[in-house]
Amino acid sequence: MQNVFLAMGPDAFLLKDFIDQTKKASLAKYGEFAVQTLSAKDTPLSEVITEISTPAFFGGKKIVFIEDFPPPASPKLSEAKKKEYESLTENLKNLPDEVVIFVISTNPDKRTKFFKTIKKEVSKIYEYKPFDPKRDISKFTQWILERVKKYGAFIDLKVAQFLHSFVGNDLEKLDKEIQKLAILTAIKGEQISKENIIALCVPNEESADFAFSNALSTGNAEKIITEISTLSKEFGPAMVWNRDIISSIRTLLKVRFSLESPEEKSGIHPFVASSMSRVVKKFTPEQFQNLHQFLMEVDIKTKNGTLSLSQEGSQFLLHIQKKLYLFFS
Repeated sequence: MQNVFLAMGPDAFLLKDFIDQTKKASLAKYGEFAVQTLSAKDTPLSEVITEISTPAFFGGKKIVFIEDFPPPASPKLSEAKKKEYESLTENLKNLPDEVVIFVISTNPDKRTKFFKTIKKEVSKIYEYKPFDPKRDISKFTQWILERVKKYGAFIDLKVAQFLHSFVGNDLEKLDKEIQKLAILTAIKGEQISKENIIALCVPNEESADFAFSNALSTGNAEKIITEISTLSKEFGPAMVWNRDIISSIRTLLKVRFSLESPEEKSGIHPFVASSMSRVVKKFTPEQFQNLHQFLMEVDIKTKNGTLSLSQEGSQFLLHIQKKLYLFFS
């Protein structure tokens, strides 16, 4: 299948980004009349076959993007549809020299004859799999560096790692945040910084407690207490307790015990684990067990009503702040 290229998922964002960039380059080089997009699912396949079998009207190259082919496993194909797809596959083997085809499928059924034939005979395969959050940390970082550069901005390696830990693993969300950061820093002529990220980006669930966990990572009792007060004024003691304090202390616990048993995976982002490990090494597992016991006791008291979590719960805040101050001092 000369001049036929297969682009497939299952990472829909990376796949779409590749197709968008390829279309953009094709339009720039050959013009809008030379580039077409058809859907094997929504367009009658007889029309698709006619289109790919016909040279460009004005001569030159003709670039056709055929979406939804090879087909996915669901819904199940009828016998009539199978014959149509077989006909399309055969026509892909005998294209005019000027015609270039990209067949695109997010999740093709790899058991079908169409897929096996195309995979074996196409000129090139572009496959986009999701990055593994545990094994592909460097891929996330490299992707961020390249993306920032694409948008005409600048970021160093450590800040790129921080951006990943702050925003999370969703590439589409990361891309949107990078675009915002690029616009901001381009206006000021600056490099993207941690401060820009904290001020402008929406954190993922794991880093929603970032302000407090960042204070914890310093191991400085006064900073921790100040942060509790600041957050409480803005969100109220109940939110700070449930969203920030509990989750951040549990992260500390996970990091501490992962040092004792490095063979067990903690599930914590390496950037977070690295910043927290400097703090947790100052304390013994027994000290953390005592802190965890305190958290459990407070949680019980808030649920049975002996400790108020109301907006005016100054008693609650003093109770928490005193314990954390003693622990980190």
